[in-house]
Amino acid sequence: MLVPPHSSIHVVRRANGIAYRLSAIADQPSDSVGRDDNAHKAKDHQTRLSSVWSGTFIIIMNSARRKRLACAECTRRKIKCDKVLPCRNCRHRGSSCYRTPQSLSHPRVTPDSPHISRVSRPTELTGTLAACLNELQATLQSVNAGERLNPNLDDSAVSLSAGQTPSTRIPSEADDPSPSRETAEVEDAATILEFLAWGRRKVPDFDSLGGDQNGVQGQSPGDVSQPGGPDDHPQLRLTDDQSSLPVLQLLLPEPPTLLRMVNYHCECLLWYHASFHGRVFQQEVDTFLKQYHGHIDTNQIDLQWVALLFAVLAGSITCAPRPTAVSWGFEDPERTTLAHRFFKAALVCLNLADYTARHSLYGIQCITTMTISAHLLGHSNSHSVKLASVVRVAQSLGMHRLGSEADDDTSNRARREIGRRLWAELCIQDWFSIPFSESYLIHRRDFNTSKPMNSMDDGDMRPVPDNEPTPLTYHRFLYDIATLMPQLQDDISASHTLYAKYEHVIRYDKQMRSLVSKDVPSCLRNTAVDPSWPRYIPWARHCLTISSAHKIIMIHRKFLWSSFTNSAFNFTRKTCIAAAKTIIREQKQLVKENGPTLWIYHAFSVAASIILCLDLFFDPLPGSGQRDNRALANDTIEILSQSDTSMIAARGVKILRLLLQFEQDRGKLSSSWDIRGLVQSFCDQEVSVGRASKSQPADNMPPTEAHSPLSSMQLPSFPPQESHSEELYSNFLLPTSRFGMHDSLEDILLLAQIGGS
Repeated sequence: MLVPPHSSIHVVRRANGIAYRLSAIADQPSDSVGRDDNAHKAKDHQTRLSSVWSGTFIIIMNSARRKRLACAECTRRKIKCDKVLPCRNCRHRGSSCYRTPQSLSHPRVTPDSPHISRVSRPTELTGTLAACLNELQATLQSVNAGERLNPNLDDSAVSLSAGQTPSTRIPSEADDPSPSRETAEVEDAATILEFLAWGRRKVPDFDSLGGDQNGVQGQSPGDVSQPGGPDDHPQLRLTDDQSSLPVLQLLLPEPPTLLRMVNYHCECLLWYHASFHGRVFQQEVDTFLKQYHGHIDTNQIDLQWVALLFAVLAGSITCAPRPTAVSWGFEDPERTTLAHRFFKAALVCLNLADYTARHSLYGIQCITTMTISAHLLGHSNSHSVKLASVVRVAQSLGMHRLGSEADDDTSNRARREIGRRLWAELCIQDWFSIPFSESYLIHRRDFNTSKPMNSMDDGDMRPVPDNEPTPLTYHRFLYDIATLMPQLQDDISASHTLYAKYEHVIRYDKQMRSLVSKDVPSCLRNTAVDPSWPRYIPWARHCLTISSAHKIIMIHRKFLWSSFTNSAFNFTRKTCIAAAKTIIREQKQLVKENGPTLWIYHAFSVAASIILCLDLFFDPLPGSGQRDNRALANDTIEILSQSDTSMIAARGVKILRLLLQFEQDRGKLSSSWDIRGLVQSFCDQEVSVGRASKSQPADNMPPTEAHSPLSSMQLPSFPPQESHSEELYSNFLLPTSRFGMHDSLEDILLLAQIGGS
C-alpha cells in the first residue's frame, strides 16, 4: 500500500492496555508554486515523511517489545494497575495476580534499521504492522480462552450409568489459570449463602481484612443481633467485673421455675449434646438452692458452675416450644429477651472466673452446652472461638489422654466418663466445623481418649448394650459420623487433581451410606417405639435423619456448585438434591410434634432449600421437579417464619425469598449467577431493618414478618408423608465402579426412614 504525501493514516488497535497509532501528515503542495519549488518541497516532504514514519514506527515497535507490567486481571477489566505483583486491585478483590506471558516474533528495531527509514517499501512496513496487530489479537484470545474451561472426562476407566455420555472432562489443577475471586464466589455460592444465614463467613480472605485506603483495619462481621431487641438499661448492664453479680442474681428465675427448666434440659435436650451428667448436675442445683439459698455471690460457689447453670437455662428457654415456655411463665417478648440475657450471663460468669487461666471442667461444660443456643441467638462467630479455646483447656486437663474405660477404676469411673463425653462433644463440634475454615484443631493421632460408652446416668454409670436407648445413644453415633470429616479433609488436601479429589468424595460417600445403613442403633431405626423408652427417642430419630442427610451434603460440598454445571459430577447433584428433600420433609414432620427446636433444624433446612433453589435455576425444563422444589422451599419459609427466637430462621427466610425471586426474574434479567448481588441485596435488607428498628422504641417494636408472635399464627398444614421404610436401602445402590452414578433421586438418600440392615 502506497501512502501519498498528502494523506493521513490513523491505525489504532487497543489490546491489553497498549494503543498502536500510525500517522503520516504532510502539507498539500500549492499549484501556484513553480516547478523548482515543487521539486524542492517534494524532496523536503519526502525527508520529513521518512522521519515521521521512522520515529512513529520506532515508538510502535518499542511499545510492542516493552514488557507488559500491568497484570492480566487489571488489563482484562481495563482499569489502572499499579504494576506491582500482587497489585492493589487484585489484593482488594482477593484474586490471583499474574501477567500474561509475552512472546515477540519481530526483531529489535533501532533508528538505524534500513528497512524502517525507507518509504520506498511501504508494503513491508504494513506487513510488520499487521503482524503486530495479529499478535495482540492472539494475546486477547489466549486470555479469554483461559476463562472458559470446558472440562471433559475422557478416562476410559471411568464407568458411567446407562444413557449418560461423558461430555466433559475434569480439569487438572495445572490447567486452571488462577481463577478470580468472582469465580471462587460463584463456585462456593451454596456454602456462602448457608453461612450467611448463620451470620458467618466462608473462609474470609486475609487481605480483604487488611484495611481500607484510609487505614481503617477491616473486621469480620461479628455476631448477629436481634433486630429491634431491647438495649440493656445502664443500671442492668452486665459487665465483666464484680458489679455484675447483683444483676446476675436478678436474672435467676424463682427456684420452682429454675428446677423445671433444669429438668426440661436434662430430659429433652441433654441427649443431643451430652455435655454434662444429668443426675450429677441436678443434685448440684438442689444443693445450690437448699444449702446456699440460690445466692451466687457466696464464696463457696464456683462462678464457672454458675456459668453452666445459665447456659442450661439459655438452652431451655431458647429451644423449648412456646407452650412449654408459657407454662414456665415466660410470654413473648420476655422469652426472647431472657434467652439473650441468660446467654450473656453465662459469658460474664466465665470471664469473672477467668476461665482461660483457671481451668475447670465446668467452664468446658458451659461452652459446649451453650452451642445449643448460640447459633439460634446469632452468636455463631464468637462461639466458634470459645469452642476453640476450651479445646486447649480440655487438653490442659488431660481429657485427650483418658484412654478407654478399661483403664478406669471404680473410684474415678464417673468423672473420667464425663471427661470422655466432653471430649467427644469437642471433637464433634470441631470436625463438623471444617467447612467454615477448611481446617480443624483436633487430630486423631494426638489423643487416645476413646468414645464414651453407652451408659445410663445412674450412680455407677454401668455400660449397657448399644441398642438400648440412653442419653448417649445419639451422641455416640454422631461421633462415628464426625470421624469421617477430618479424614476426608486430609485426603482432599493431599490430592492435586480434581479427579483424585472426587474419587475421595465418592469413597467417603460410600462409607457414610454404609455407616447409616448398617451401624445405626436399633432404637434409632424406623421401628415401633417401646413405651418404656425415654421421650426423646422420636426426636433423636428425626435429628439423626436430618443430620445424616446434611453430612452427605457436607461430603459433596466441594463439588456441589460444579455438579450443576458439569455433568461429570452429576452424582453429586442427584445425591445433594435427594438429601435436601429429605431434610425438608423431615422438618415438616417435626412441626407436628411438640418437641424442642434444635438449631440444626433451621440451619440445615436453609442449606437444603438453597440447594433446591440452585436446582431450580439450572434446570432448563420446567416440570414436576421444579414445582416440587419450589413448593419445598416455600414450605421451609413458612416453617421458619414462625420462629420468634431463631436468628438463623429470620435470616434464612430473607435469603430464600431473595433466591426464589432471583429465579423468577432470571428471564427478565441476566441469566448469569450473581452471588455478590444476592449477598448485597441481603445486606441492604439487614441495614434497612436495623435502621427501622433503631427509630422505634424497642419495647413497642412491631414484629417483622420473620418474627411474628406465634399467638397470631397457625401452624402450617402439610399433607401426610408416606413412609418409605421398605424402599430406603432395598434399592440403595452404592457406586460399585469409579464415579458410578445412580439414576433415582429418591432411592439415593431417604434417610428419613431408616429401616432394614
